[in-house]
Amino acid sequence: MAKHFSALLILLWIPLISFSQLASLSGVVSSSDAKQGLQGVNIVPKSSGHGTITGLHGEYLLGDIPAGEQELVFSFMGYETVVMKLVFEAGSVKVLDIKMTPGSIDLSAVTVEGRRPFSAASSKAVRDFDLKVRPVRSAQEMLQMVPGLIIAQHAGGGKAEQIFMRGFDADHGTDVGVYVDNMPVNMVTHGHGQGYADLHFIIPEIIDGLEVFKGPYFSSFGNFGTAGSVSMTTTDHPDHNLVKLEGGMFSTVKATTVLKIPTGGTHQSAYIAGQYFHSDGPVESPQGFNRANIFGKFHTHLSPKSELGLSMGAFSSAWNASGQIPQRALDDGQITRWGSIDPLEGGNTGRYNISLDYHFMEGYEHDFQIQAFASSYDFRLYSNFTFWLNDSLNGDMIEQNDHRQIMGINARYSYYKSLGKIKAYTRVGGSYRGDHIDLSLWNSPNRVRMTPRTDHSVVETNMAFWLEEELIFSRLFRMQLGLRGDYFVFDVTDNLDPAQVTDDGLPHGSGYEQATILSPNLNLVLSPVRALDIYLNGGTGFHSNDARDVIYAQSSGLKTLPRASGAELGIRAGGGSRILLSFAAWYLHLEEELVFVGDEGTTEASGETRRIGIDAEIRLQLAKWMWADVDLNLSDGRYVDEPEGANYIALAPRLSSQGGINFQHPSGLEGAFRYRLIGDRPANEDNSVVARGYFIGNVILAYRMQGFRIFAQLENMLNTEWKEAQFDTESRLYNERASVSEIHFTPGNPINVQAGISLEF
Repeated sequence: MAKHFSALLILLWIPLISFSQLASLSGVVSSSDAKQGLQGVNIVPKSSGHGTITGLHGEYLLGDIPAGEQELVFSFMGYETVVMKLVFEAGSVKVLDIKMTPGSIDLSAVTVEGRRPFSAASSKAVRDFDLKVRPVRSAQEMLQMVPGLIIAQHAGGGKAEQIFMRGFDADHGTDVGVYVDNMPVNMVTHGHGQGYADLHFIIPEIIDGLEVFKGPYFSSFGNFGTAGSVSMTTTDHPDHNLVKLEGGMFSTVKATTVLKIPTGGTHQSAYIAGQYFHSDGPVESPQGFNRANIFGKFHTHLSPKSELGLSMGAFSSAWNASGQIPQRALDDGQITRWGSIDPLEGGNTGRYNISLDYHFMEGYEHDFQIQAFASSYDFRLYSNFTFWLNDSLNGDMIEQNDHRQIMGINARYSYYKSLGKIKAYTRVGGSYRGDHIDLSLWNSPNRVRMTPRTDHSVVETNMAFWLEEELIFSRLFRMQLGLRGDYFVFDVTDNLDPAQVTDDGLPHGSGYEQATILSPNLNLVLSPVRALDIYLNGGTGFHSNDARDVIYAQSSGLKTLPRASGAELGIRAGGGSRILLSFAAWYLHLEEELVFVGDEGTTEASGETRRIGIDAEIRLQLAKWMWADVDLNLSDGRYVDEPEGANYIALAPRLSSQGGINFQHPSGLEGAFRYRLIGDRPANEDNSVVARGYFIGNVILAYRMQGFRIFAQLENMLNTEWKEAQFDTESRLYNERASVSEIHFTPGNPINVQAGISLEF
């Protein structure tokens, strides 16, 4: 491995020489209706197709411009594109300030990116476009804006969603890394499942950025980013104060506020956002799901090139759940579709975050960011999947607990130089994360603790260093080399008395272990014409095992950090200003791993897997005020060492699609017609049990006038009877002599209406 990357390490540190025969351009880009500059404007010379973006106050510096006449494109989502023709003399330095006029959301702006993507899925401009035109009502709907990502809820609304992506049933996040403001959402060594990613602490009205990175090809993303990584960003400067009230069927009520706080400074801002949500769901035993969120952020510019941000947030929720119901209980009339075998399932959880962030940016020449964050987290979940299988008298309800504190640091620096006619962008970064965790699993029939099954204290730390070198050889060809190194320490203490647990059949023990892994990647982009990019991506990533697995399996020879190796070939093409196409064929191999089953307190070995698939995206602009999109994803996942016919990966999706038509008419009428589709998929390894697919359609209509907006949503407009979450589970009902293994499911919502009003001021 060292041989393959020695050239990269040498390249990072050799002297880089700028050549004076090239011209440069600098200035400030601002909005015509405000004095402040616009951050993130794309500035691209048409001759090269590669440019820069504006800094914190709209300032920019574009170097290495060849002499002669150049046509420059200034583009920013939601603003009219500006095209300028300028003549440059060799070695000249020009200054040009630009005013951009707010306008319609134009798909043509997506094709002009100062920082062009390195995979078919990772275009920031495309995700910004999706955020602008698609209505989003919840953090879960925002996650579903990731092409090919499908979610399912199966525990009353308060539990983290089950995630499906690129042939993975990623459980609650085991193979999908999720970040908000660079803070990791996934929980290592969690009481319910490795990589548990609960997004209920997000208030979607303050999210203004979403980036998607599919596959393990990007060094800045580490643990859990095997199928891909998703990064969300909260706004620094809300455009308006907001008060929103909404509600509807199933006793659903939601109230949201975003209030800007006067600071007395022209280059600083502060706001506070809050949200309350309640719903009983369509089930016969009301869920009583209550969630409260609060978030505050202060942001100030210390200088024209530096800024400081402080954010704090908290959320708490509690709920009941009707649980997963066995198909046989529905078929023989014991319960209805909205009934329950054990209505005492449910739980409560909360998360409390604080983050301090310093950012220095000088055009695109130098960009430095350092962040310190801390989180406190608590989780308690009552579940009963098997009913009376293990305890025929009291029932099988379990209680899972997770209480932890997290501290972390993120730092990154990027700079730009020229190697003659070759442009070089270097990015280096490092991170630290430390989790102090208390975990326990109890037998708790009727939510009354009887006996402890597991009880652990865990200290888990992860330090990482990564680097990426981007080389732009010409308009036709560019390359990105990356390398990431991760170091883990696992320290596990078993708090149970060994005399009490010797005969319970569960693994127990204390121990200490450490592990390291290097993850290289290589990304190539060929652009034969201006509107077509061809991508070749390859690299490795990983997800960590539960710390308890690491200790229990010290002598097993199984991987502590199972490696994922992947590659894909993709294209992104623009057909004029009204269509954008993306296509990728991909492959992913995952090493054998150990899986800690939080519901049982046991460890299972999972063999090597391989997945292949195709992802396709289409974006269309039907009119100045109307857009359409379709995402289609096909995949096939199999175990490598199992015989044919017994090598299916349970619940791995094979077909998924989502899309719709969205409109924002100048008259104030807005709306969307959206659909979501997932096909049938195996529920076990031999495909003898099938998890049935579904097709769901939603309609959203709204009218906006002078800051006032009224809206309504018709969910599941075809009133489809669909199964949101499905599992092949062995269970025994109270009156049964023998257990049965079959589909257990959570019913999806029936047709229902939600409506509301909002005021911006």
